[in-house]
Amino acid sequence: MGKVIKIAKNACICPVCNGNGFTKENKEIIQCEQCDSSGELTIQEPTLEFLESFGSSRLQWLKIL
Repeated sequence: MGKVIKIAKNACICPVCNGNGFTKENKEIIQCEQCDSSGELTIQEPTLEFLESFGSSRLQWLKIL
């Protein structure tokens, strides 16, 4: 039986629009381009294949928030 890899789906509040989905510039409301007006950004984590591509037999990954 093969390994089961769980992929975490993490998100954080957009720092540009502060989670609103829009910003104000010169008294004009515009949609946030950083998060595509969703208010949150997805955090991409490396896959097992990406980490194995480094060729190390012992892999460690430090998650810094």
